[in-house]
Amino acid sequence: MDKIIASATSVKEKLKALEQSCKGLNQQEIEGVYKHIHTLGEDSLVLLDQAQKINFGNIFSDLQLFKRVRESIRELDQICIYLNYLDDRIQGYRGFLKELGFQSEKLIMEFRQKGNILQKLHLDTQDLNVQRQMIGLIIKLCPKDLSFNPELFQLMQIPFKCLKQQNRQDIELLDSLASVLLLQCDGKGEADQNQVHDWMCLISGIVQHAYDGNTMGLNILLSKIKLDYLSDLLISNKNYMLDNYFKNSQDTIKIFQGLTSHCISQEAIFIIKTVSQMFYDIVKDQNDEQYLHILREVYQEFILTKILENLQILNLTHEIIDLLLFYIIGMSSIDQEPFKRSIKLMVSRLTLNASLKFNTADHITPRFQFLQMINYNYKALNQIEDFHKIYRFFEEKSLEKNKYTQISKCYPWEFQTVKSQITPKSSLQQRDSKDFVGLENLTNTCFMNSILQSLYMTESFRKFVLQMQIPNSILQLTPQTSLWNCLKKLFTQLTYQNYGYCSPYELKRSLRQPYCNTNDQQDVGEFVHHFLEDLFEVTPNEAFKTTIGNQFFGYQRQIIKCYNCVKPQPNYGYKEKFLGIDLHFNKQNNIDIISMIKKAYEEEQIEFTCERCRQKTNKIYKSQQLLQLPSVLFMTLHRFTYDQNSQTMTKILTKVPFQFQIDFREAFPNNHLNSQDSVYNLYAFIVHLGKNSNSGHYICYARQLNKPDTWIAFDDTMISVFQFSSKQLDEELIVEESPYLLFYQNLSGQPLIFNN
Repeated sequence: MDKIIASATSVKEKLKALEQSCKGLNQQEIEGVYKHIHTLGEDSLVLLDQAQKINFGNIFSDLQLFKRVRESIRELDQICIYLNYLDDRIQGYRGFLKELGFQSEKLIMEFRQKGNILQKLHLDTQDLNVQRQMIGLIIKLCPKDLSFNPELFQLMQIPFKCLKQQNRQDIELLDSLASVLLLQCDGKGEADQNQVHDWMCLISGIVQHAYDGNTMGLNILLSKIKLDYLSDLLISNKNYMLDNYFKNSQDTIKIFQGLTSHCISQEAIFIIKTVSQMFYDIVKDQNDEQYLHILREVYQEFILTKILENLQILNLTHEIIDLLLFYIIGMSSIDQEPFKRSIKLMVSRLTLNASLKFNTADHITPRFQFLQMINYNYKALNQIEDFHKIYRFFEEKSLEKNKYTQISKCYPWEFQTVKSQITPKSSLQQRDSKDFVGLENLTNTCFMNSILQSLYMTESFRKFVLQMQIPNSILQLTPQTSLWNCLKKLFTQLTYQNYGYCSPYELKRSLRQPYCNTNDQQDVGEFVHHFLEDLFEVTPNEAFKTTIGNQFFGYQRQIIKCYNCVKPQPNYGYKEKFLGIDLHFNKQNNIDIISMIKKAYEEEQIEFTCERCRQKTNKIYKSQQLLQLPSVLFMTLHRFTYDQNSQTMTKILTKVPFQFQIDFREAFPNNHLNSQDSVYNLYAFIVHLGKNSNSGHYICYARQLNKPDTWIAFDDTMISVFQFSSKQLDEELIVEESPYLLFYQNLSGQPLIFNN
């Protein structure tokens, strides 16, 4: 039957063939037809929809048949069509949903790896009409039958920014989507839960929408979160919020304006008050001029304009008045002039409020108390005729002026002398071992995860990345493409998330070939070279390049010496940049790191035509001369070698004792090295579990620098903490768990210069 449909040359002919043969087919023939339809690209959607309309093959009556059919589904759009016809009255409904959820998860994983997940979900269109079917898929399947990976959860916040007008159907759709996202955050999904990441992602998405001014859809999402939980979210992620979103007055005002651009909601006012209180607490506790400046700017450019002009809103009486009093009374001790310039606006709004016929004591009394508190803190206001008139009006109308207690008490702000210097951000301080989080394995990406965790544990590099000024590097819901942007975003998530795991998906997509789209295991040594080289090449300016160069790149030159010449003289090559030191095994029984370093820089006898004596001779010796070692040095123990007998790469399992501290004066005693810069400490290493280079697993071990005996094992999403001395750690590692890449850091934090 599938051959008959395949032979039809147009969609119309295929539809006719489908309708004519809808009865009398066995299961194998039905399965064949559906599998053929799934291969037809865009035409498959028309045929599949018609097949469901005429109940072709009655596939929702047999779960086993449907299971075989769904295995050939190639597009999420095809799954949407099946869902459209899957009724909860069908016997075994949950089983069919499970099957579609399983196939959806499989396809989403495939599209993530190919980097076209945004297009496959139709989220690149910014059009809710186009997105509607896919949103329906998420609502029906998530989070029970289709688990949210970190990326999918982030991407499904995009539809909220696409709501452009008050369309009832769209609002109901987004309301259902918001409920599904909250279910995931609350841990109601059956798959692996990553709740801390999801909550952080959700609050970030809310701020992103506000920053972009897309608050029509934002209000739907915000209305689903209880205020007390919203408070916990903001406070528990305080450092993340302040360091990345509210770091200056311009961004802060833009976010506050976005929160209130469509309408002023209780949730919006609550967020503004909570963030403002964070600013105040920092200025009070740390005397920080940066946040006092933000408070001043927010007060003058937002509170005395946008909020004050909405004082007449009746349904938000307490929230708006509380926020106004927080700023107006607070600033009365610092600068009274901005408010005095705004009295005319306040009076006009209260006059409008007073003219409303449905005013009650519940509306009048808090406004009178508002005026009382302002009058107490701002002297001579009664001398202003307009203020005096509106004050008397509300005083007469307020019948419960002494009983009303719902207005929060506010006091003038009192600060000590503020400091001009900015206190170090919490993100750059030492973290506790219990706060580290893992990275999602995107199919054989342990090689990448282990390097990323090693680099994250490189304190100087982590600080450098987090302090880089990259516009809007965090304020993005859609996947990014810049290598530095992706790295900063990932490091930011690793820094502020203290449970669960993060996804390196965006970073993977920004890598060079083959890393960006392969599912094969890669060599960790090759990857770290390529990754750091690419970072260096796309570093945005020369100052940054110098910093990265000193951190990871050393310099050396080649020396060739011919003893066939009458007067042997060394021939020096050009100064070359290099990454890491390659350590090779030799046939000696006593193997240690220092000996292997010496071996890497020994003279090697070669046969060569000398440029001076112009004779081909084997009395020529070649070596590399070190000129400078970077402040962060990694060394690769080359454990894989080609076996001629088996014609495969085999692994050398020889154990090399850890050298937890290396003094390069031992390896190069004749170089007169500076004793202050010559000592390097081991702070991280990567082990390879397995017996050959084509398989196995990489794990990163890193020590907490302020706790030398605390080692953290980063095994993809799994984090383990060990209290081991250097000797214990060396003894605990099994033979197969062989160190492959060693990371050392100069105690001085500076490069080591060789005086040759």
